[in-house]
Amino acid sequence: MFIFLFLKKKKKKKKKKKKIGKLKKIKINININNRDFLIKIKKVNVFLLQGYTVKITVLFKGREIIFREKGIELILKFQNNIKGVFFKFSDIEFEGKYIYSIFVPKKKKKKKKKKKKINKKKNYN
Repeated sequence: MFIFLFLKKKKKKKKKKKKIGKLKKIKINININNRDFLIKIKKVNVFLLQGYTVKITVLFKGREIIFREKGIELILKFQNNIKGVFFKFSDIEFEGKYIYSIFVPKKKKKKKKKKKKINKKKNYN
């Protein structure tokens, strides 16, 4: 009984730590136009600054799967063009006809409030 309750509490603690922000998905094709690519980069920057997790997926249609290198280059281009060092990203992963990477905004550090010390004068009678 004790072991069951202990494991239940442990799972709750893990769940609290796992909280991931809302997810935004962006799909692109390997034949994306340069102007469209720049617009997608702006959108990703806006989403990351708002605190969203962004998943960028490169979609291959038909025989395009042969050109996996182009898909990898696109995701690397995204990683290089995203502004600031405020974001961390996952490795490039392959899943069927998709290549994707996940961008996560880093959490802001909370400032600790300093307690003010009040010096009380002691009365000696």
